[in-house]
Amino acid sequence: MNKMNVILAGRVLVGENLKKQERACVLVQEDRILDILSPAEYEAIRDQVDTIDLGDATLLPGLFECHNHLALDAGLEGHLGMMELSECEHTVLAINGLKKDLLSGVTTARCMGDRNYIDVKMKQMIAEGRVDGPDLLVCGIGMRAAHGHGFVGLPHCGVEEFRKTSRENMYRKVDHLKIFMTPGTPAASPDEFIPCFITPEEASVVVSEAKSTNIRTTAHCVGGRGLDICIQVGIDVIDHLYSVSPEQIRVLENEFGGWVDMTSGIVLDEGREAYTPPAQNEKMRKARAYSTECINRVYQSGKIRFTLGTDAYHGMLYKEVEYAVAGGASKLDALKAVTVNAAAMTGLHDIKGRIASGYLADFLAVDGDPLEDPHALSRVRFVMKHGKTIRLES
Repeated sequence: MNKMNVILAGRVLVGENLKKQERACVLVQEDRILDILSPAEYEAIRDQVDTIDLGDATLLPGLFECHNHLALDAGLEGHLGMMELSECEHTVLAINGLKKDLLSGVTTARCMGDRNYIDVKMKQMIAEGRVDGPDLLVCGIGMRAAHGHGFVGLPHCGVEEFRKTSRENMYRKVDHLKIFMTPGTPAASPDEFIPCFITPEEASVVVSEAKSTNIRTTAHCVGGRGLDICIQVGIDVIDHLYSVSPEQIRVLENEFGGWVDMTSGIVLDEGREAYTPPAQNEKMRKARAYSTECINRVYQSGKIRFTLGTDAYHGMLYKEVEYAVAGGASKLDALKAVTVNAAAMTGLHDIKGRIASGYLADFLAVDGDPLEDPHALSRVRFVMKHGKTIRLES
């Protein structure tokens, strides 16, 4: 039997509710959590284990990045055009981005579309230990309309084209199917028309195909009629919602059984403007005030189940937690959105997303207490994935 490890920390966020335990000890064997020990229990086995003492740091479950792209990097100039690069360049971008994510404490990432099935291949290579990175949930080829938005998607026209790509994606064993319902740029006011590029029939066939193999569906959607269609046909996860109306909030609260994934930084993070074209920046500035109102409606609802993602801003997931809290979410719910609730949204709640006996030993440790100060998530000292130490700083 391999020798067990104990991780000591000033605080450990334990279980489904991220309950804070002071000076707790997590017992790990191979890739699993065996138990949560008190200091006295640890002392009784101290000579039988290897110890990682993190001092006053907070240990919490490994993070979920719920909206990622491997061949994009929002921290690089010109990233909106990166889909047109070669497959070789996409591979380099993917490996670099995966490393950034993992070192920041992301141990699971939900990939939202790349060319050439690079996400499917990277998932396999990570599982085989040939590439370092978070565990991946992949969608293969994102499906957009021939006349619609979607930098990372490929064009489709008509029900049968959507059906064909859905089946090709499922043949590649993807975890979810993605469609692009609306533009990416949010509306600047409640009166602005939001185009919808995919018909109810096209969206419905994607949902039907996904259900045939028991995988999930997800939709890029800022609002408008596209959101109404997503709810109507039963899309499982709706991403972005920058322009959701008060009436649609009520429907999401009372009639929608799925999840929303928020990527607030795309609109709110002025630091991204250094890496996007002036015309795009101008559109985002015009939309920022109204989008903030819309985004905050989700965070303040208390009834809408939400998760968080960066949309390929690798290593910057902590910012999304801060935006959620600033928008009215509780600090606990914001942290759950990248841990416990993210695991539930992705169907991994029985094995990931919390510190509990039997779960995978995926952790990060940060200086400070993220339940008091979400910015603590930017101060990463320790990362472990599947029981293997990835990062350890004194």
